[in-house]
Amino acid sequence: MARASKNKEAAIGSQNRTVSPNEAKSALTHCIKLQRPIMMWGAPGIGKSDIVKQIADAEGREVIDIRLPLWEPTDIKGIPYYNSKENNMVWASPAELPTDPKSKAIVFLDELNSAAPAVQAAAYQLVLNNKIGQYSLPSNVVIVAAGNKETDRGVTYRMPAPLANRFRHINMEVNFEDWSQWAIQNRLALLY
Repeated sequence: MARASKNKEAAIGSQNRTVSPNEAKSALTHCIKLQRPIMMWGAPGIGKSDIVKQIADAEGREVIDIRLPLWEPTDIKGIPYYNSKENNMVWASPAELPTDPKSKAIVFLDELNSAAPAVQAAAYQLVLNNKIGQYSLPSNVVIVAAGNKETDRGVTYRMPAPLANRFRHINMEVNFEDWSQWAIQNRLALLY
């Protein structure tokens, strides 16, 4: 049984695995259950963000959608301020990050590889250790990231190896069968 579970984890967590939207949903759900950071790659507008929201809705989780291209490195670590009671500098954590110890949020680092290299570097510790400076993510909070591939001709920066190594990676591609199933479930009228 342990071997089957390990093989399933290896298959889902493998680097650069190409998946349909339904397979992406399954891989994300599995990594969330294991509390493993996962990076979903795919073309713009194919539903990466929507899949994260669907999973959160199904599991009763909040999605904290952080668009990293809009952040600076200090936005991740927080702003330093002087604590006169302790006579030292401390960091004010970003308000977007959860502080409730019972939180089961998904911290969604959307457009991760569109963020400037310095911002991506600032995310290393958050992704690897679930903490940044003095702040720690609550134990049930998970990190999911998404971004476009360089070949999509969007604004992207090559993801540094130290950050890439912290994630499981999947490449999501459009799949008509998955889309048509989604369209029927959402009562989307087809135009001919």
